[in-house]
Amino acid sequence: MLRNFALFLAAIALFAFSLPTASANTDNRHWIFASGEKLTAILDSYDAEKDVVTLRTGDDGKKREYKLKDFSEVDRAWLKEWAEIAEELEVIMKNSKGRFEHFQAQGRYTTDFYVYFPGSYTNGAKLPMVIMFHPTGKDARYNKQHIEAAEAVGVILVTVDTFRNTNDEKFSAELLERFKDLLPKIEDTVPHDPAKMFLGGTSGGAMTAYEYSAQVKRPWAGILANGGWLGGEKKYYDMPHPSGMRIAMVNGNNDKAANAWVDNDKKVLTDKGCEVKVFSFQGAHQEAPPLTQIKVLLWLLEQPEK
Repeated sequence: MLRNFALFLAAIALFAFSLPTASANTDNRHWIFASGEKLTAILDSYDAEKDVVTLRTGDDGKKREYKLKDFSEVDRAWLKEWAEIAEELEVIMKNSKGRFEHFQAQGRYTTDFYVYFPGSYTNGAKLPMVIMFHPTGKDARYNKQHIEAAEAVGVILVTVDTFRNTNDEKFSAELLERFKDLLPKIEDTVPHDPAKMFLGGTSGGAMTAYEYSAQVKRPWAGILANGGWLGGEKKYYDMPHPSGMRIAMVNGNNDKAANAWVDNDKKVLTDKGCEVKVFSFQGAHQEAPPLTQIKVLLWLLEQPEK
């Protein structure tokens, strides 16, 4: 069951939290305590200075206060990042017309995902949607790095927790199954244009996007690959990537690793019937700046540059 967890309402019109106390209109989340006890409850607020986490249980709505140390290591890390991102997003969102929300998909796997809805997302407008992967799983922060571009172009941006680089074949297979389980829940939760659904990522996250486009059947419209490549081995080139995708290869001009694979990967994907365009920006193995992101999204959507 999916439950909406709106981390931030509007600052002024968009936010309703004040720092250092991060407060939000949230919904149920599965919590694990240091004692091993488990609880499904609503996060009401987290005051980092006072070290107080306030939860509300769904049955009686009663508020209960805890210390950060009361939680499991994973949940402690999640709460700390949540507070940090609240501060960063407050600055970004003051100049944005959209909203940032967090959801938790529950089913075979429990997976958190984050969604930025641009200001043009009104009355459930069916906008393009990009699902992106970060190489180290820092996906709430990863989402905020693309808010400016998503707002400018009018794209729904989704980033997902748990997915990250791995050399463990068993864990890699589990991540694929997790995505197969998660994707329908994202589609059901976030109204979007199903004909304009894209995958994307940075570095190893781009490689994940390439792989999932071949392993998970959908009418994928394209891929945004920032500083990533297909994989460097024949087994990756032989994957059944769907034809007709628009693929943006976005690399820093000094990203020697990613740029070394551009010609090879472009040929592989072009031979499969994809349209590929290479974008370059001043930098190395890093995230493209907002202006480049905007140009990339406009090209993927076949829209003229603004």
